[in-house]
Formats: sequence, structure tokens, C-alpha cells
Amino acid sequence: MESIIKHEMTAYFEKKGFYDNCQHGFVKGRSTLTNLLETIEAWTRLIEEGFGIDIVYLDYRKAFDTVPHQRLMQKIRDLGLSKEIVNWIKDFLQDRKMKVYVRGSCSEWIDVISGVPQGSVLGLLLFLIFVQDLPDWVKSSINMLADDTKIWT
Repeated sequence: MESIIKHEMTAYFEKKGFYDNCQHGFVKGRSTLTNLLETIEAWTRLIEEGFGIDIVYLDYRKAFDTVPHQRLMQKIRDLGLSKEIVNWIKDFLQDRKMKVYVRGSCSEWIDVISGVPQGSVLGLLLFLIFVQDLPDWVKSSINMLADDTKIWT
């Protein structure tokens, strides 16, 4: 079912032009290589024009684990996806539980209230939805590979 939902969402996003050009992670036709080539090309051009460059690297700690479900769901609702897909994703994320094993000891079950399921078919796409508006807030040049972000001026 996850594969069907992902396929429908991906087709919808490609048709709508959802993906920002600065996002290279998990987007068709983009990769680590395109991220690096575009970044180096931009920096080389600035240096050749006589400018200095200030660069900030962002790498969110536990990025996939800390996505708040309520905020993610609001972003998903705002995308204009069908009510059925939105409700399915809500059900997919809610009422998850986890426990931890360490050296033979096991914790109690606890509710999972944030994060996208890693290793799932939909996890990466849900994370991209969550971070996709970051370039709208940044006033400098930006390039992203999922949660790894470079900002420069």
C-alpha cells in the first residue's frame, strides 16, 4: 500500500512542480553528484568574479526522528492531495509504538509522536515534504540533499 501511495504522491508532485530546484535528495534526475556539481559551479563562478564566500552547513540532528507529526500533517493537507491519501498518511503515522533493546534489556513500549518511519517506502518522501519550504525562508543561495543543507552568500 505504501508503494501505491508513494507512486500517486510522486506523480502528483511532479505534475505540480513541487520539488524546489535546490533539493537533490531522493528526487528523480537529481543526486549527490548533481548537488555537488551545481554547488561547486556556483562557488567557482563567485570566486572567478572576485567575491569571497561565506558558507554554512546544516545537518539536522536525528532529522528523520524529529519531524513533528502534527506539523507534517498540516503541510500534507496544504498540498492539495486527495482526502483519502491525507487520511491514509495520518493513519500510517499515528498510534505507532516503540521499545528499545540494549544489551539484552528491553524498555517499556512508548508512543511515537514524531518522526517519519525510517526504512519505510514513504519515509523519505514524507521528510522531503517537511523540509521542502526551507528555501522559501532562506535569503541566500541554498542547496539541499535531503537533510544536508548548504547555504552561502
